[in-house]
Amino acid sequence: MEQRLVRGRWWGLVLACWAAVVLVGLPFAGQDRAGALDAALMGAARDSSRALPGVVVPLTYATHPLAILAMVLCVAAVALRLRRPRAALLVVAAPVVTAGVNTAVLKPLFDRTHNGYLAYPSGHTGTLVAVLTAVVVIAVSAAEHRGRTALRMGLAAAGLTAVAAAGIVGHDYHYPTDCLGAAFWAIGTVVTIAAALDRFPATVRPVGDARSGAPRSGNAAA
Repeated sequence: MEQRLVRGRWWGLVLACWAAVVLVGLPFAGQDRAGALDAALMGAARDSSRALPGVVVPLTYATHPLAILAMVLCVAAVALRLRRPRAALLVVAAPVVTAGVNTAVLKPLFDRTHNGYLAYPSGHTGTLVAVLTAVVVIAVSAAEHRGRTALRMGLAAAGLTAVAAAGIVGHDYHYPTDCLGAAFWAIGTVVTIAAALDRFPATVRPVGDARSGAPRSGNAAA
């Protein structure tokens, strides 16, 4: 039997993350300019970009579609190899659902623009965080020491996200709060998908399996 992907009061985390999406984005809804915090962080990112030429663009590579696709395929292949179909479904569905709802619903709803494009929450950041969150959920669900594993992998995922977000902001693709809101949106969405997948059976018994009570073919009573 495959391990459950999430346990405990997962809905508390989901509600907190989605509330954060609203709280972060609401002050900037309908705007096309940076707030005070955004402006300060963007100035620091631009200063760093000038001090370290050629560094900003590589920082964004983890958010590119090919990089995301490669991560998804690798994790899904390993999950299937370990006979964890729900885990494989999670890592595939996570970026698709996160990005799809973000693009179709959240961006038009908040209507925040940057350089003429809908910006909040950041699609690039959300997609990356969705994949990383799926990886953390899968690893923690199979770990012996769940709390320790969650802490270590969560910090590693946060570090990679921060690096990618710094590149996105430094390249003037997004405001920093776009990236922050996207991270909260992705985490809440992926945990919800994982909880939904837990409601489905991990394996399907073949017809005629002795445990199902049905007779196997060829073994009918004489």
